[in-house]
Amino acid sequence: MILEGLNDEQRQAAETVRGPVCILAGAGSGKTTTITRRIAHQVASGAFAPGEILAVTFTDKAAGEMRARLAALGVQGVAARTFHSAALAQLRHFAPGSVGQILPTKALELRHIANRLLRAPYKFRPAADLATEIEWAKNRRIRPEHYLEATGDREPPIPAELMHRIYCEYEARKRSAGLIDFEDLLELAIGLYDSDPHAAEVFRARYRAFTVDEYQDVNDLQQTLLERWLGPREELCVVGDDYQSIYSFTGASPGWLLGFAERFPAAKVVRLEANYRSSPELLELANKLVPRLEGAEKTLRATQPSGPPARAQMFVDYD
Repeated sequence: MILEGLNDEQRQAAETVRGPVCILAGAGSGKTTTITRRIAHQVASGAFAPGEILAVTFTDKAAGEMRARLAALGVQGVAARTFHSAALAQLRHFAPGSVGQILPTKALELRHIANRLLRAPYKFRPAADLATEIEWAKNRRIRPEHYLEATGDREPPIPAELMHRIYCEYEARKRSAGLIDFEDLLELAIGLYDSDPHAAEVFRARYRAFTVDEYQDVNDLQQTLLERWLGPREELCVVGDDYQSIYSFTGASPGWLLGFAERFPAAKVVRLEANYRSSPELLELANKLVPRLEGAEKTLRATQPSGPPARAQMFVDYD
């Protein structure tokens, strides 16, 4: 039942119940089906108990979908969470006093700080531009004192010196109020495992296998926490499509996906190239365009009937 209906590529990935495994999934290729079937097969084959598996994705909705699909396959007890919810649960278990009140949004604090520090009429949005810049730095583990040297040729939304002052003020106000933000959650969890070998030992005894969905959108902060979870082991399955990376503006990079086989020379790499979403005409055009992105080689194959001719059109943003 678990492997029923999978194509050859999906079945190959699902049957490889031990890591390291890298699934390069083209658009519309059934990646969620593949990884949920793989997790279910890990349990059914006896490779791992449900409670020994931690599956990580990027939204609560996606995590809920993964749990629902596993339940439909008769698998209960697999932890499917976001990086942040997993980190929060671990901190509450191992170091409950370390978790302050979580700041739901940076916007209000940054608006107050910007109103006090900025005098020139810079064009920016506190709720978006300044928060995104701070997330860019924190997701790369760049502390305020190193922000200016790390910025390089990059252009922040306001002059770098002013952005640096706002970043420092934001961190200071947050500390004085006993607040933490979502990036702090991950840093605190990293610090926990770096400073407490017993906590790392207990965690790694509990969770022995890891699956990371949408791995093309992992940032340095998330990758560092994942490495702490994993330790010296290689029981890791990642799935992603470097052509669909959408969070680079906050520090994510498909480089972690593309470099997986180099970091894990024994990795099984599976390409999902059968597309269940688009017409042959559209895929023919896409296969001509995507190599220009210079990512992982994937050639999508159509499974849907023929449709109208496809055409490419360029749009220019003059904003």
